[in-house]
Amino acid sequence: MSADEAIWVEVLGRHRGVAMRHRCAGRVVRIGRAYSNDVVLDDPYVAPEHLHIVRDETGALVAEDLGSANGLMADRGSVRARRLVLADDTVFRIGHTQLRVRTAGHAVAPERVFGAAVRWWPALAAAGVAMLAVGAAMLWLADYGEFRPANYVVPLLAMAVLVLVWSAVWSVVSRIFAGQARFEANLLIGLAAAVAFEAWYELSEVGAFGLSWGALAAYRYVGFWCILALAAIAHLQQISPGRLAAKAGLIGGLLAIAIAVQVLVQHDPRTGLEESYVRRLMPPAFRLSRVENEDAFFAAVAKLQGELDRDRSEAP
Repeated sequence: MSADEAIWVEVLGRHRGVAMRHRCAGRVVRIGRAYSNDVVLDDPYVAPEHLHIVRDETGALVAEDLGSANGLMADRGSVRARRLVLADDTVFRIGHTQLRVRTAGHAVAPERVFGAAVRWWPALAAAGVAMLAVGAAMLWLADYGEFRPANYVVPLLAMAVLVLVWSAVWSVVSRIFAGQARFEANLLIGLAAAVAFEAWYELSEVGAFGLSWGALAAYRYVGFWCILALAAIAHLQQISPGRLAAKAGLIGGLLAIAIAVQVLVQHDPRTGLEESYVRRLMPPAFRLSRVENEDAFFAAVAKLQGELDRDRSEAP
């Protein structure tokens, strides 16, 4: 392999990012743990003389196993190969190390052009104001006593701290796995989720009161879990874009388990979690369902009274 036929052996990281590049020239490129190799790998599952890369009679690059114990595998497969023909995008594995070979003719993407930095603060400010406004409206609708600032400040401050902690945790995870914290993006996702939580809670309350629809309030946690799942998927996309279907499938499975567990707990009579679906009174203007007249109401009461009297007269 002459100088103009030099190749680059890339050692890939966990997420297929390039961890190291080795420029190799010569007729044979040797890879292993021994220092006699052209590419030395610090992987205990790689043999001292694990494989070499040569050009075949057609000029194609070929990786050949040299009789190692753990062999040569194509990409993430588990079937050992004695010989692999390598293209520019072929990923192969020896031990726990993923490798890829590039030639000088491999086309790379054009350079990125410097542009204006993303201005997160307008969006963050708008989302923060929306969260506080919706939260304050919820507290105001539930406040029937004397106005006290602490009744508003403390819950809103607690919500803000919770969102900050949630965003900080995802930023730390992003810093560990992606190398960038992306706190502004994670904070925006957290604020949007908080607004969705508040809006869904209030809509379920209004629906339960105004439409006499008890199931909407009784199963409101389904909406809460769905919002939490969507926020988690958005955070995961910030950490590593791509594989959206796999992430959605994983989070969807956890979502189904969480909802199923809560349904079982709710309907277990021993837990004592049954509650009235109307948790607070609201202005009469919110009442949308038809109001029954007095005759129908007292007829229902009389019917219930008769059933109770009959039950009391029966032997236990």
